[in-house]
Amino acid sequence: MKIDHIQIENLRIIRNMTLAPGAGLNFIHGDNGAGKTSVLEAIFLLGQGKSFRHSDAGPLIRQGREQTQVVADLQTSTGIASRLGIQRSTRAFVARHGGQDVSRRSELMRLLPLQLITPQSHELIERGPELRRRYLDYGLFHVEQPYHQVLLSYHRTLKQRNAALRSGDILLARSFNEQLISFSRVILKSRQELLAKIEAQLAIFVEATAFPVSIALRLSKGWKTGLELNEALEKAERQDLSRGFTSVGVHRGQLKVLAAGVAADKTLSRGQQKLLIYGLVLSLSRLILEKTNEPPLLLIDDLGAELDNVNSQRILDFLERTGMQTFITVLDARRYQLPDSAKLFHVKHGVI
Repeated sequence: MKIDHIQIENLRIIRNMTLAPGAGLNFIHGDNGAGKTSVLEAIFLLGQGKSFRHSDAGPLIRQGREQTQVVADLQTSTGIASRLGIQRSTRAFVARHGGQDVSRRSELMRLLPLQLITPQSHELIERGPELRRRYLDYGLFHVEQPYHQVLLSYHRTLKQRNAALRSGDILLARSFNEQLISFSRVILKSRQELLAKIEAQLAIFVEATAFPVSIALRLSKGWKTGLELNEALEKAERQDLSRGFTSVGVHRGQLKVLAAGVAADKTLSRGQQKLLIYGLVLSLSRLILEKTNEPPLLLIDDLGAELDNVNSQRILDFLERTGMQTFITVLDARRYQLPDSAKLFHVKHGVI
């Protein structure tokens, strides 16, 4: 998928901006506060229905205006064209694709798959397991379409079981175990298979970027090794009843990122972590492309954050070979050796 043309209205500092990006690398450069990140935010809004900065729509809308609007002409890899548009106000969300209403964010995510890297993306490695579970589940949303429904069903059942635990009804809580176990088998198998494929892609990235240490990905199930889930649920019953929630299951699973056998957040520098984030995101993007025949868009806010010139250039060289449409914000594009096919856009006071 790629964007042929995009129009942004009343989004933060931007009053009215039109952009005709190239099919490959697109650099958006300018001073701090010029509106570079707002361009990425507009594209993210189009594909996710929300900002990547926060969920509140208020700050997203230009001061003095009631709503923001983003409209883009899209083209698939087979040349099929369509138009996707979204309006956000503090009270309403309206999206349309090809003249038809889009009512759910999940529909937007399928229409315009995208990946995002920001200066805060190192949290994928440094923070708790929730972000890494979300990373896997987002990939599976695109590469294995039935997975999303199974995951939703699992969480509905989990919510019902937790409600039974809080009410003190252990027999009712037990009645949900069989469903949890059934959904868990599908989720765990899907996560394990995807992770093996990500590792294979990540090995290619590690070699191409001369990453200094070996990287391994490990998945814990969410309950004690050596037990089946039914046994783990039974052993945790008394504790779960007293606490009012289910303490074992795939919702507690962890993706562990290891560098030379040690947790990556304990051994890698911040710059190495950021480079590894690129590897994880691009590996997943490659798998989405292979499964759907549509490359996701890649949004990179502040390419140089945490990266030296050598590693920044390695990233650009790797990106050029992926063929993904990529939007990159930088302070000064002259810092990099850009391919001839790259397009440059200068932003000043919210104007291209």
